[in-house]
Amino acid sequence: MLDIHRMSPGEVDAFASIWVPWLESMGRTPEAEDFAIMRDPASYYCGTGGEVFFATLDAAPVGAVAVKGPGDSGFEFCKLVVTEAARGHGAGRAFVEKCLAYAASKGGPALYLQSFKALDAALGLYRRMGFRDAAPPPEMTVLARTEVIMAMNT
Repeated sequence: MLDIHRMSPGEVDAFASIWVPWLESMGRTPEAEDFAIMRDPASYYCGTGGEVFFATLDAAPVGAVAVKGPGDSGFEFCKLVVTEAARGHGAGRAFVEKCLAYAASKGGPALYLQSFKALDAALGLYRRMGFRDAAPPPEMTVLARTEVIMAMNT
């Protein structure tokens, strides 16, 4: 059974062990900021008023996502990754819905994301859910690998 929950301290290493290899498999190099975040994602995201969510499937770690914010423009979800084992179980959609609900519960006017064009399936999911291309808000740190910025009102 798929379970989406707040990341526990014991899941920090699993987050990095899922996310870094996935990024590298996409032909992207983790940036210095990425490695700093992976050492302590809860402090980095929760320290901005955000949250880190983790997914398990039958108790095995299968994904993670973080919500960063708030800025005046809203929240941003970051580092969303779902392993091959979890694809087809609705984890990606469940993560996005969890992030939208979190941003709305905190009064965020919008939820933003950064991505790259090679992620056709993810971009398609975001569009079907109502995300649209957007300019980055002033408080967003746009990563060097970013090719697409999208947003949805919460």
